[in-house]
Amino acid sequence: MKNGCQTAAGRTTARVKITSKAARRKNTSNTARRTIRPKTARMLQEWFRILVQIMFFLAAPSVYSAAFSAAKHALSAMGAGVPLEWTGFTVQFLVVVVYTILFGRFFCGWACAFGAVNDWIYRFSQWVQKKTGRHLPEIPERAAGILSKMKFVVLIGLLALCFFQRETAITANSPWTVFALLRARHFELAGNTIGIVLLLAMLVGMAFQERFFCRFFCPMGAIFALLPYLPFFHLTRHADQCPDSCRACKNTCPVDLYISADGKNMGECIRCGRCSGICPRGNITSWGKLKGNEWWMDLAKAGGLYLLFWVLQV
Repeated sequence: MKNGCQTAAGRTTARVKITSKAARRKNTSNTARRTIRPKTARMLQEWFRILVQIMFFLAAPSVYSAAFSAAKHALSAMGAGVPLEWTGFTVQFLVVVVYTILFGRFFCGWACAFGAVNDWIYRFSQWVQKKTGRHLPEIPERAAGILSKMKFVVLIGLLALCFFQRETAITANSPWTVFALLRARHFELAGNTIGIVLLLAMLVGMAFQERFFCRFFCPMGAIFALLPYLPFFHLTRHADQCPDSCRACKNTCPVDLYISADGKNMGECIRCGRCSGICPRGNITSWGKLKGNEWWMDLAKAGGLYLLFWVLQV
């Protein structure tokens, strides 16, 4: 009888152990699924952004140059004291400005051809570094903060040249002119030596630092950073709910931005959506309960911008 009780107890203990192991395996599996899903979602969102960038690069590569041309023509007209002409460049510039006021620098993060090239070169550089085991040095954080002010110096200098009727000096030596010529498969670049050197320097910088040109030298980025934004699509970080040691949003940000609790430093944000996707507590939100990186919202904004450019025949 005693042996029978011991045998039954042994079976019960064995079943409990098996059940416990099964439960642990199930919990481990559920935990794995929970950790994989956000990572997969971030990867899908990033690939979606790449596809949108490719679409704009192929269909509307000249918007950046056209928008900046409008700013140049406006300052030249003011300097010459003549009325401003309403051109296609002006319309494109106003479309990008209005879109930026409504949605932040969505154009920079999703539709700018120069911004897309920045991203692609940096990704390729990271892939090569990972494969070779050799890593390029990045610009220190403090130095990057100082350099981020250079785009305003570039903007002031270019606008001053336009105001004093020296616009041809910009066109003749501009890396954007060289980029536009190459994009149009026009390889006769005689007389554009300075523009070629500047473009090559930018491309090299893009391999070292993510969004190198956008952060440090882009005059249009300087204009967009100064624009007022409507509050509906601001990104806000609930800092009181963030762990002190967590810098996940800043570490993944292509422009190294640590979103302030009041969202007042959003002028540098290019609306890529990475920070919202990586925050483990969901502390970064947009309008209401939106995270700001919903695929349907990004699709609507990209589709609306593309439709406007298509109507304008960019």
